[in-house]
Amino acid sequence: MSDPAWVPQSCTLPTEERPLRAAEWDALFDERLISLSRPEPLRLRLDLAGRPGVEEQ
Repeated sequence: MSDPAWVPQSCTLPTEERPLRAAEWDALFDERLISLSRPEPLRLRLDLAGRPGVEEQ
């Protein structure tokens, strides 16, 4: 997902901010992702380890 071409055309985030935002998501998942599952074809469940401030992150 490092290729910026995966970003949908509807994304309103300025192009120069997209790599930074993707890096933030990567860091969050690397640090906090416990498990993921797909209970339905169009639904993804991500379980994150809690700690103070994780919602804001």
